[in-house]
Amino acid sequence: MTLHELDSPSAVETFRTSHPNALVCFSATWCGPCRSSKPTLMDLAASYESGELSHTLDLKIGIAYEHNLGDVLHSQYGVRAFPTYVLWTGSGTKEEGRVEGANFDGIKKLIERAGCK
Repeated sequence: MTLHELDSPSAVETFRTSHPNALVCFSATWCGPCRSSKPTLMDLAASYESGELSHTLDLKIGIAYEHNLGDVLHSQYGVRAFPTYVLWTGSGTKEEGRVEGANFDGIKKLIERAGCK
């Protein structure tokens, strides 16, 4: 599976700091747009990990659910809406930006702006 399931705050930290470029989707199991957009997120993850975009961009994509993160979701990651996509570069040292809502055009533009090489 190319969409990495992150089941704890430490898993999110390990994921974002162990990859040069990491996109994390902060999601909720009760969120309709989160559930309906997950197949598209899985396709996007596959295209960056082993598909046509894997040769030009180095990007890993993970998903973390609110029930696994507790207060860290808001206090550490500043999530105010579901889904929220956060892109880190430099092995987790720089937040390049975030997209709130299932806006895949916005997510792709964020990835393109960051370069993720």
